Amino acid sequence: MIIFYKTQKLKEIQSFYQGKMGMNLWLDQGSCLIFEKGNLKLGFCNSDEAETAGTITFLYDSIKEVDAVYQTFEEISTTKPKVNPDYNIYHFWGKDPEGRSLEFQYFLKPGECPEGAENPIEILNPDESKPKLLLTRLIPQNAIDLLSEVFEVHANTAERGLSREELLGAVADKDALLCLLSDKINAELMDKGKKLKVVSNYAVGYNNIDLDAAKERNIAVCNTPGVLTESTADIAWSLVMAAARRIPESEIFLRQGKFTGWEPMLYLGQDVHGQTLGILGMGRIGQAVARRATGFGMRIIYHSRTPKELDFEAELVDFETLLKESDILSLHSPLTPETDGLIGAKELAMMKKSAVLINTARGQIVDEEAMIAALKNGEIFSAGLDVFAQEPFIPDELMQLENVVMLPHIGSASFKTRSDMGELAAKNAIAIVQGEEPPARVI
Repeated sequence: MIIFYKTQKLKEIQSFYQGKMGMNLWLDQGSCLIFEKGNLKLGFCNSDEAETAGTITFLYDSIKEVDAVYQTFEEISTTKPKVNPDYNIYHFWGKDPEGRSLEFQYFLKPGECPEGAENPIEILNPDESKPKLLLTRLIPQNAIDLLSEVFEVHANTAERGLSREELLGAVADKDALLCLLSDKINAELMDKGKKLKVVSNYAVGYNNIDLDAAKERNIAVCNTPGVLTESTADIAWSLVMAAARRIPESEIFLRQGKFTGWEPMLYLGQDVHGQTLGILGMGRIGQAVARRATGFGMRIIYHSRTPKELDFEAELVDFETLLKESDILSLHSPLTPETDGLIGAKELAMMKKSAVLINTARGQIVDEEAMIAALKNGEIFSAGLDVFAQEPFIPDELMQLENVVMLPHIGSASFKTRSDMGELAAKNAIAIVQGEEPPARVI
């Protein structure tokens, strides 16, 4: 069954449902487009008048999924996630570009309720004599122990991120904030947190923080560089090997009982040894990834704003040369206005058809729609991704591709590295409130 609507904004509707919502384009008839997600098919046809009555409902399999979708689509939401006891559902509402009602829904099991939905913030060590710190998600215990020595720690103990409304409410009387990359820390939030002295990001990146707003309010911003370099480089190389040699596809084939013996043409992939590795952004992580390539006898080329003094042989090239000559292209640039969407259809078309694209940096550096098209059409061989444009949302069309290896943003997810990140983030916050210079200050 297909649900059809008339629309006056077909291009904008396509951008919303295919691009933002991640629905597959099931059929393109020019003036009529049909999108698909699971069992749902939506059709939109050009018309002088738009039909906006009724509700489009997207179904999910858990409370956690609804919360994750809400974090991704909070800007189009008209309510926050909540339980409707009359229908025993957990849901929230939103609007599409023409004002159609969207419902994002999960049917609760008997007796099930959202964990921490009413009040996800818990004071871990009540002590009013200490300055207050807001911890937006639980982090390794060594860091919480450090924080507890100095702060009264107000932590989000739910297995989900805080909604915007919850975050704004919780920061109101806090002296310090220890947050994640997924938390949007802007002028609005800083104005709510009038006592804030420091924002300590549990990440090396800080594109989630408005630095100008922080400077204006004399709020220090800190991050966690260095400690996650080697672990992230390890994951990048895991993706290189998996995507180039088709490891996940082969394992699934074997587990499904399809392996009947050695075959000369079974799951042929791309060599890694002796090939050209291209690095976009030769910072700490880019260098760590490139350094590992020397053991594979690879030629290393890189594109960076400035030449780097390196302890291995590598050639600085222009951006176009990097795209055209890389057998494996690994992205390590920060997300900035200049790098947002840097790898698009034009750039992907310059790459070799045998090329492997690796992204452990930021999902927005790559035009996700263009990458999906390139993978489907054989413009590049494969991709290995640890980051996505609208995390935690991943388009169905990308999920269905066999020539992409995907990880749930686990580049730094080793026991030691996450513990070290937590310790550094804690020491940053502690140093600022004690009037000392933090180990890793951005501003």
